[in-house]
Amino acid sequence: MRMTLRAQIVRDAPGGATKTTIVDLSDVAKKVEITTHRMDTPGKMTFTCLESGSIVVPEGSLVEFAVDGKKMFKGYVFIIERNRDGETSYTAYDQLRYLKANASYVFEHMSLSHIIQRIAADFSLSVGNLADTGYVFPCLIKEDVGCLDIIFEALVQTIIQTGKIFLFYDDAGLLTLVEAKELFVRTLIGDGSLVTDYTYKRDIDSDTYNRIKLVKKNEQTGRTDAFIHEDSRTIKKWGVLQYYGQVDENLNEAQIDEMCKMYLQYYNRVLQTITLEALGVLEMRAGSIVPVRIGTIEELSVSRLLLAEKVTHSFEADVHTMSIEIKSFEQLGGMKIV
Repeated sequence: MRMTLRAQIVRDAPGGATKTTIVDLSDVAKKVEITTHRMDTPGKMTFTCLESGSIVVPEGSLVEFAVDGKKMFKGYVFIIERNRDGETSYTAYDQLRYLKANASYVFEHMSLSHIIQRIAADFSLSVGNLADTGYVFPCLIKEDVGCLDIIFEALVQTIIQTGKIFLFYDDAGLLTLVEAKELFVRTLIGDGSLVTDYTYKRDIDSDTYNRIKLVKKNEQTGRTDAFIHEDSRTIKKWGVLQYYGQVDENLNEAQIDEMCKMYLQYYNRVLQTITLEALGVLEMRAGSIVPVRIGTIEELSVSRLLLAEKVTHSFEADVHTMSIEIKSFEQLGGMKIV
């Protein structure tokens, strides 16, 4: 396994100019970790180096990491920490970090890919392949909202409207939008196949709702119209677990009612979470579809295609391991994956 870690450093030069240098950290980095999330969160890479003297890689530096020629991460240093022994820890985020800025937009007759392109252009971000989702927003108005929140909210609505799972992420320096089936990992993860340990959890505490209440401002009456879907069966079992949210004023009653129904269908379940500790597979990232089989867990006693919510790769001393978090084993039901 050949790991390459390089930093592109821009420093001040005489006369107000700047000077760019490339520093190879491949032989001095002790540990590299890369974490990706399927929703709402920039990709992150941390690495540690034993240094003496001044900080080698200043804030804002571009860092790139590859393994056996495969690009794993490209991002920018945001956090630097050093202890008394001279061990320095760097934290870098990919381009999604810059989308945490707030902004106001009006998108008319635009698809998710067009929304991404417009926001990316405003922040001078690099864009790669953006899939045609087939769904166009009639009108989407956002005022003083985080750009990342705008994109992921539009992503969720696109998934609901199309019945297909799409993924938005930074692919080693290029903002990318693809259908989940494009990230299918064929390697079986489970008993006797890479897994070294796992934890399994069931709960209705963190992301379960059996009553959905969506509201919309009514400009004509000055009041707020409410749309409610609930499941009396699970309310009797669990009590009322309500999801409350405001919807776009441009949506009509039929669209909001359908949204209510889809939200209830998705959230009205026991949330199952399994975290797998395993030997590393370079192709694995958050959003990947992976076949999983754990014989000691009844729900996973046969191979099932599951969607990775969070993936952390760890590289240290030529050893590559990964941690995969998967939630809601039924979430692929009804989705067009293959």
